[in-house]
Amino acid sequence: MVFSNPLWNDTGEIIVYSNYHKYWLDKERKIKNPLFDIFSGRILDLKEGKQSAIQYFYNLLDPEICSDVTICVVPSSDSKSKKSGMCLLGEKLAGNGRHNAVYYLNRFKTIDKLANGGNRDISVHLKSINTLDEIDISEEIVLLMDDVTTTGNSLYACREILLEKGAQKVEMFALGKSI
Repeated sequence: MVFSNPLWNDTGEIIVYSNYHKYWLDKERKIKNPLFDIFSGRILDLKEGKQSAIQYFYNLLDPEICSDVTICVVPSSDSKSKKSGMCLLGEKLAGNGRHNAVYYLNRFKTIDKLANGGNRDISVHLKSINTLDEIDISEEIVLLMDDVTTTGNSLYACREILLEKGAQKVEMFALGKSI
């Protein structure tokens, strides 16, 4: 089991903690989204690597994740960005009786940022992500995490890569589902 909540295990789907509402409806005309809420703001704070957001999400997620699970994070769309807020959260979660494979998936080629209209096709991720040879995830039970999901294709691509590399099981989780 990956999650302490049995309803979250073995669904084959992405488990999403809550909805994510973007800040701007129209950034150019400075029209804010009236649905933007505190939870969505905390996700933005996490994206900026703010310690308060990392601690907030750690407190939410730590009791939800079983021990002896391997933590892995979907890499940023920017190949130069290695220490995202999501990675820092993953490291903190891995430090509590779990295995740290936070950086196992590596974006070696920058792709257009998905939130700015980048191509969301699964093949874009499969062609721009590889793995680190020095980490072995064969036979591991993996929790694959992302901050926000829209189509889910980055999570599905990373799950495919992890299973090809020998992971026994991969459960997918996102903090927010873009609405």
